[in-house]
Amino acid sequence: MSTSLFLGAESGGRQTKSVQRQKREAIRREKKRTKKKKRQKAWEKEEKRDATISTKDAKFRRFSGKMRSVNVHRVLLALLMIIAVITSIAGKLQPVKRFTARNRGMLRRIAISREEKSKICYDLLGCFADPPPHLSIKRPPEHPNVIQTRFFLYTRADRQNPKPLQYGDNLKSIVHSQFNVSKPLSVLIHGFKGSGSDVGALLGINFLLDIEDVNVIILDWTKGAGSSYGAAVANSELVGRQLALVLLDAINLGVDPVNIHVIGFSLGAHVAGCASELLKKRSLLLGRITGLDPASPFFRHHLFRERARKLDATDARLVDVIHTDGSQDFMDGFGLLKPIGHIDFFPNGGREQPGCTDIKNSVMVSHLKEDLLDKNIACSHLRAFQLYIETVRSQNEKCKFIAWPCPQGGISYAKGTCFPMESTNWNQEMGYAANRGALGIYYLATKAETPFCGQPVRASVMTSENMLKTSGILLFKIFLANSTTLFRIPCTLSKRINEQMAFYNIAAVDFDTLTEDVASIVGVVSYQRTFNMTEEDTDPDTDVILFNKLALEDRKGHRWEYCRTNTAINSHEMYVELRNERCTPL
Repeated sequence: MSTSLFLGAESGGRQTKSVQRQKREAIRREKKRTKKKKRQKAWEKEEKRDATISTKDAKFRRFSGKMRSVNVHRVLLALLMIIAVITSIAGKLQPVKRFTARNRGMLRRIAISREEKSKICYDLLGCFADPPPHLSIKRPPEHPNVIQTRFFLYTRADRQNPKPLQYGDNLKSIVHSQFNVSKPLSVLIHGFKGSGSDVGALLGINFLLDIEDVNVIILDWTKGAGSSYGAAVANSELVGRQLALVLLDAINLGVDPVNIHVIGFSLGAHVAGCASELLKKRSLLLGRITGLDPASPFFRHHLFRERARKLDATDARLVDVIHTDGSQDFMDGFGLLKPIGHIDFFPNGGREQPGCTDIKNSVMVSHLKEDLLDKNIACSHLRAFQLYIETVRSQNEKCKFIAWPCPQGGISYAKGTCFPMESTNWNQEMGYAANRGALGIYYLATKAETPFCGQPVRASVMTSENMLKTSGILLFKIFLANSTTLFRIPCTLSKRINEQMAFYNIAAVDFDTLTEDVASIVGVVSYQRTFNMTEEDTDPDTDVILFNKLALEDRKGHRWEYCRTNTAINSHEMYVELRNERCTPL
């Protein structure tokens, strides 16, 4: 019995352990399922989060793309607006470079249309465009009936009764005049405020007929040149074309263009240039044009760039020019300082002439009140015409207007350092006989009054070693025969130096009065200081100049000298005597 109970108890114990194992296994499996569910839920949450982020990122990318597109459109719109503004401004100012052939063609058509609208045309004379916007001339030429240009023919056979000539009359007037096609033709043209009946013009006609048997035509455009200067400049192109038609009539009758010589003073020089333009279009080139101080106002910085409206070296086989009233300052000087011809003469440096006291800023003064334009304002300008007609008158006299080149330019002439000896072969004669010499730029000295032809002389001063800082003019006046000649020697020392300095000036004395036979020359000398101090100047200029030697020399090598060490000169005149010998300062 005990054995069976024991066996029964053992069997029951085994069953209890089996149940416990099953329970533990079930719990373990349940834990696994729970963990698996948790992991699954975690994965699902992560997927949802990733999906949400992806959606937002996609939306952001789509939004950014839209914004970039909007910004690009905005930038393009801004660029188009900028281009439109620039194009508009450029259209108002001047044509600029375009990017397509289509645009360039369109602009050309617009420009042609505008040009056609801005032209004024006259019978026989053609059309005239309005002046460019940058010019103060705001008008085309006046009507020919207003200008009333007249042409008069003078010949040796009848100097007192000139014959009027007309253009566009089928040669009737010139055929019925005393015009001789076998003789050369000279034309005289006056300038602003001038007239064909001026005393100077009549003298020029008679001098030309005295020296040569030629046809002389005087171009009288008094009414076209007598109003305002701006109107006269505008009229000059029309008058030039009128002259060209008269010259064409002469050429059609048999005159060789090579034998035509046009002489123009001031604006008249540019009239000659305008006449040549019309002839050049017909392959005709004049033989010679002489420009007498061609006008500078409006031609220096403006029209001077337009060849068709001014005189230049292409207008004739020979263009010779006399410059007498040039200036670097555009408000001063009625003439051009720049060479414009094949031969350019600069008497007395081409600026203010001896004997003239031109008003400073003469161009501005005359522009403000043109009624004031007279010889007191335009003395140097008028000198060009006076010099030319004297070169004609004096052709049979000994004194000649001999000029020479200055390789260093006008500054060297003004300083007096350009004064070659007569033995050189560089000489050229200014004026009527200029066509016989070499081409180039030439300088010469003339006298202060008629007869202007004289003998060039150079004065020099040798300063002392003890000279102080100064700036002024040494006035040296010499008395020779029955004449007086003034030398204005510029003396400038920017600082005190311990060495001698030489200063020079060139002038002309009466011809053939200064020869090697002249033993001595008497003169007076004084010094005028120029007051040009600034506030920064602590070392003022002295009003006294100290010199050791004063000398005169001609182009043949003859010298007259005065020597005395440390001679002090101020504003008071001091008499000196120069002797025909070399001296040494004592």
